[in-house]
Amino acid sequence: MKILTQLLGDLPLQQFLDDAFQRQPFSMPDHAKPLAHLLDWDVVREVIGAKRSVLRIIKDGKMVRDEADCDFDEAMQYYRQGCTLLLRYAERSHQGLADLAADFADGFHTPVDIQAYCTPGREQAFLWHYDVEEVFVLQTRGAKTYEIRPNTVHPNPLLDSIPDDLQYERERTPLKLDVTIAAGDWLYLPSGWWHIARTQEESMHLSVGLMPVANTRLFEFLGHWLAQSPRWRMRLPLFIADPLEEKKFYDALLKSLGSMLTRDLEGEEVRELFIAWLKGRGAAK
Repeated sequence: MKILTQLLGDLPLQQFLDDAFQRQPFSMPDHAKPLAHLLDWDVVREVIGAKRSVLRIIKDGKMVRDEADCDFDEAMQYYRQGCTLLLRYAERSHQGLADLAADFADGFHTPVDIQAYCTPGREQAFLWHYDVEEVFVLQTRGAKTYEIRPNTVHPNPLLDSIPDDLQYERERTPLKLDVTIAAGDWLYLPSGWWHIARTQEESMHLSVGLMPVANTRLFEFLGHWLAQSPRWRMRLPLFIADPLEEKKFYDALLKSLGSMLTRDLEGEEVRELFIAWLKGRGAAK
């Protein structure tokens, strides 16, 4: 976690992980200044020209163009009309951003997606929303004010659990934080926290998103673990004409699985196999 350690300055890394990470927002001034060169107009031109990242054009919460296939000059026409240029997977198109993503990925043992935002002054990209990732916002140009609220409507979101309508209007928590970050500052937003950002002036920032492993990964491991047993590799029978026998069969199957899991999951062996699976391949998916 070399870069995160640099961003924290004199604050011990373990203190940040214990007190803020996955718990509450955190911001720090100035410490992102050494990374300012990772997002300017030259970088934007390079990333757009490489055609390996995804260009999204957004204004006031609405997608103007998604996966836009246009060159830098055409993209800038949208920008001058008040649109935000969002470059997803920017790390695929720029070595410095790839190194930044790799540092976070190695430290947190999770895939990392870097998004680059370019927003004109007095504009905004998205309305109230939340992200499934843990997000580190690195401001490289201009200033942006964030309003941040805890999420009691749908806490701890996963990609396959987010509803189409986020239903921000249902949020009733009285807590709201206002944070303004300027060039060289950075902000950490935990997964699931509501936020909306408005630019004070022309703004550029990098969003480093990482997705630590959720508890649901245990069920993926169990599928891998059960597949090592000939008993659980057996194919399910077809019940065409006897629904009663079908119900009896599945009742017995589920009971057998429950008994086995109750017995085996209490021991150390499965725990150690799960930890090794996570470190070896599970967390990297």
